[in-house]
Amino acid sequence: MDSECLVLLPRVCAVLADPRQSLPDDTSLEKLLDWFTGLTKEDHGLALLESCPCLVDYISTACLDKTTDPSMLSFSLKLSGLLAASQHGFNLLQDRSILGVAYDSERWQVAGQWEDPSVRIGWIHGLSNMMRHTQAFHFLDQAGLTKPLLQLQTDPSLFVASAANHLLARLLTFHQPATTSHTTQGNGLTVPPNKEEVELDVTMETSPGSGCSITMEILKHLESSLESDSHTQVLQGLRLLALTLPELEAPLRGSVIRRVLRSLEGLVREGAVAQPLMDVLLATYRSGPCDSRLVSLMASMLNSQNPSDAALCAAATLHPETCPPGLRQKIVAVLLGPLQMVTGVTLLDWPNDRHTDEQTDHRHTDQQTDHRHTDEDHRQTDEDHRHTDQQTDHRHTGQQTDNRQTDQQTDNRQTDQDRQTEGRSSLSLLLHHLNHKPSCVSLLCVSVSSAPYITDMDSSASVILAVVSLLRICNGHSPSPESKAAIGCSKASTNLIGCSKVQRCCLDSLASLSTCPGAVERVAEVFHVLVQNLQNPDSDPTVLQKNYQAMLRWLRVSAEPHSLADLVTEDLLPVLKKRVCDVRWEVRDSTLEFLGQLCEALSCTVTPILLEALCDQESYVRASAISALARTLPLSDQQGEPGNQTQEQILGQLLDILSQDSEGFPRRAVVQFFISWLKTHPSSSSSSLCSVLSLGSTDLDWEVKVHTLELVELLMEETLPGHQESELGSTPPPYGGSGGTNLLTHTDLTHPYAVTPSQPSPLLTHTPTDTHTPLTHTHPTTSVVCGLSRLVELGVITALFNGLFDCDRPVALKACSLLLRLRDAVCPSRSLGKGAMTTDDTTVAKVTFDLRVRFGSGRSRGSYRRREDLIGLKSPGK
Repeated sequence: MDSECLVLLPRVCAVLADPRQSLPDDTSLEKLLDWFTGLTKEDHGLALLESCPCLVDYISTACLDKTTDPSMLSFSLKLSGLLAASQHGFNLLQDRSILGVAYDSERWQVAGQWEDPSVRIGWIHGLSNMMRHTQAFHFLDQAGLTKPLLQLQTDPSLFVASAANHLLARLLTFHQPATTSHTTQGNGLTVPPNKEEVELDVTMETSPGSGCSITMEILKHLESSLESDSHTQVLQGLRLLALTLPELEAPLRGSVIRRVLRSLEGLVREGAVAQPLMDVLLATYRSGPCDSRLVSLMASMLNSQNPSDAALCAAATLHPETCPPGLRQKIVAVLLGPLQMVTGVTLLDWPNDRHTDEQTDHRHTDQQTDHRHTDEDHRQTDEDHRHTDQQTDHRHTGQQTDNRQTDQQTDNRQTDQDRQTEGRSSLSLLLHHLNHKPSCVSLLCVSVSSAPYITDMDSSASVILAVVSLLRICNGHSPSPESKAAIGCSKASTNLIGCSKVQRCCLDSLASLSTCPGAVERVAEVFHVLVQNLQNPDSDPTVLQKNYQAMLRWLRVSAEPHSLADLVTEDLLPVLKKRVCDVRWEVRDSTLEFLGQLCEALSCTVTPILLEALCDQESYVRASAISALARTLPLSDQQGEPGNQTQEQILGQLLDILSQDSEGFPRRAVVQFFISWLKTHPSSSSSSLCSVLSLGSTDLDWEVKVHTLELVELLMEETLPGHQESELGSTPPPYGGSGGTNLLTHTDLTHPYAVTPSQPSPLLTHTPTDTHTPLTHTHPTTSVVCGLSRLVELGVITALFNGLFDCDRPVALKACSLLLRLRDAVCPSRSLGKGAMTTDDTTVAKVTFDLRVRFGSGRSRGSYRRREDLIGLKSPGK
């Protein structure tokens, strides 16, 4: 195809170069450019230039003509950069003097073409395409193209400005000096080699021809942009930093940080561009070891005047493992502060009056100690008059020392007072934000979502209690009246009542906190608040679903799950019975799903509730009820329930759903139920299985038919128990194991529904001629014949051929694979020569299945003949 297109390329170039033939849009040009891009990736465009010299002629014609259409000019610039990406193409275009003309921005400005954004972005993309080798970098330097590129950084078109920023970032990282050694402190802090940074600055200033002049020009422009009064320039400078810093290496990285650090500190104090500045810091923080100067800047960012910005920054910097301890302590304070203030649970040590009083008491004690020392000096003077002068000198020295200590204590007290004042002002600002609903919800969601990641052995129980208290507040309960920390947040508590967003965050956080060390201490409290949350009639369906998920996680926390049996029986089950009758189908659906999981967790059954839900008007709810019933099958056998009458009632209702339900979801669930039922009830009723296979194989929903074939596969594995050993030479692992070979796909996987008992199921290998013969004395050939007869009686063969001729591809492929598997089990001598057992035609003929009666004549018979050759089976009389 490419060779045929290359033959047509000269005529295409002639059409493109003809100004009289204009294209309706530039879509075809973009597709043509994509094709060129794919060709140049294979051999860097060498074969393209050699076989199609018309491309160079076209570019020369389009770029020399000042009246070229803007879209055609943009296409030509991009194409020239693509061809110049290789040194051969670059030299070829340079020899024709094309690049200098094509990328002369002043020329296009004079011609009036520069006003079109497509020309500007084509100019940038062309330079970006060719920036693959040093020659292109020096061309950009010598042609003075850095200046117009820096001007395009603040272009009115956002696409042009973004493309210019990405190209500038590539230029900064293109000509980096060799990576030098640097020292690293603990916790991932990098100490920059300042001496090497200074030497690099000198090199960039004094060696304009070494490629460093472009770097220096961009850095100076970056400094001026960050100090500019123009918001656009500051914004674009920060975006350039966010793109560049993660890719820079020492010493250039340290040099860039040192140049922009003062400007960044000023922007942090102003707080005008919080989000772009945060992007810069986080991009650097996540890209590797963090510079100590940036860590200080991030700490300043956490002291932002806007608590919401500080919380977002803290949550973003929390997860990396290289977080320094000092910064992590500040992050924890920012994140847990809103939670403590609203709930009143003590999570942090905040400045208070009691701390000030303790400092005052210490100062009084120090003064009393000084007085005692003075009295001792006087007594010493009276006892020994010969050393009066010497003692006087010592007293003067002691007084001077006391004065210095007093001055130092005064300075320390002043510093403590400043910190307390700053802490109280930040708390007042936080309280102000919490009393406004939008900012309160935002702060608490960030705080609660981050709580599982900042808990430790000592604080986990307190954090769990705080999240539980917040969930109670959302349900309408007021905070603890004796809590001092919650004073002043009454308005915040009112705004949180019924807030589903905060409730969802609390429930997700509780589910994660179930693995914390202090979770065992809070099981009862958590379970009580989760039950209360279910009793709230105004709870959102998504909140209830997350409530169920959290409840399951906390049921596993208790060392003795049966200790919660009374709470489940007396409080939880009555609420669940009401929720099953909720007017919202989403609530009924999630409740039934939870009931099935609850039965597994506590080994109990709620069959009557699930049976009533089988008649629900919503198909999703009926399907969930059937799935929940499937989960209770092993439990019913252990507890001796339900009885035969209840079991027949369940099977009858399920078969009615499979035959009469108009929706596909319940019918799929019914077939999956019987798959689980067959695994737990090997002596199951064959009439029910026959009905399921008959109805499921002719269902209109293709997923029902696929599930029916999965049931067929399980029946085959139980009915023909010897073919795995003959195929593999060894017994496959039990269900859930690994390392077995699935004969269906010939891959090392065990089918999830596969059951490999030590002996075949008595029901499935039953022979009408001899019912008392032990299976261990049955000849392998006789066992295969009995198994095949049983499969025919159950309708397995009919289901397989129904699926083989199905119009849905997944069904036909599944049925064909199972028939191949059946062939390998029945006739191993015909299946690639594997296995030692052989079966002659006389033995196979004992099991008959009249395909002519089933499929009739005409198209079906012709289709059968074609697929018969594929699977290697032949019908009687053929």
